Amino acid sequence: MTSHDSFPLYSLESDEEGLDSRQLEVLSVLSEDGSTVYSFQGLRRKLGLHQEMLSRTLDRLEDQDLVVKTNDGYRVNPNKCASHFEFNVEMAPIETEVVTARLPIEVNTSLILSTLKGRWFREFRWLGYSAVQSELTMSWISENGEIQLRVRILNSNLTISAIYQSETNREKATTSAFELFNFINRAMKKKLTPFRHQIPN
Repeated sequence: MTSHDSFPLYSLESDEEGLDSRQLEVLSVLSEDGSTVYSFQGLRRKLGLHQEMLSRTLDRLEDQDLVVKTNDGYRVNPNKCASHFEFNVEMAPIETEVVTARLPIEVNTSLILSTLKGRWFREFRWLGYSAVQSELTMSWISENGEIQLRVRILNSNLTISAIYQSETNREKATTSAFELFNFINRAMKKKLTPFRHQIPN
C-alpha cells in the first residue's frame, strides 16, 4: 500500500461581506472538489454539524448564489467560488490507496453510479459523487466522520482509497476499503462480471 498526503482541508478567506465562519467552513468542504455533489447527510457527518444548523447555512449560501442545490445534493457554484475565494491548505489527512481493480470492458460507469448512489454499507454513509468526462468518483464517510472512503473509476480502472486524519484510524480505514470493494462487487454481481482486484505494492 502507498500513502501520500492528499485531499486537503482548506481555510477560506473571502472579500465578500456577510459570510460567517460557518458558511466559510461549509464552502471549504464543498470546494475540496468543485465537481463533487455532496449529500446533505454526508456533509453533516463530515462537518459534525447539527442538521438544522447545516440546513440554515446551506440556505444562506444558496441565497447568495454560492452553492447550487441539485436532485442529488449540494455543490459549489464554480462561477462564483472560483473567483471570490482564496484557499489555503491547513492540514492534509492521510490518503492510502488500498485496492485497485481492472473492470470488465463492458462496464458502464453510469450503471455503477445509479446502482450505488445513496447506498450505505456497515457504518459508512453515502457522501457524494463527481462524474466528469470519463472519470467517476464516489465517496462514503463513517458515521463519526473520522474515515472517508473514495472510489475512482477511470479508463476501466477502479481504485479505492482510505482517507483518515489519524494513524490510529489506519487499520480500520484500510479494512473498510476492502469491505467497500466487496460491497460494490456484490451490488454489481447481477449486472456485471466480478471485478479483478489486487493490493497495490
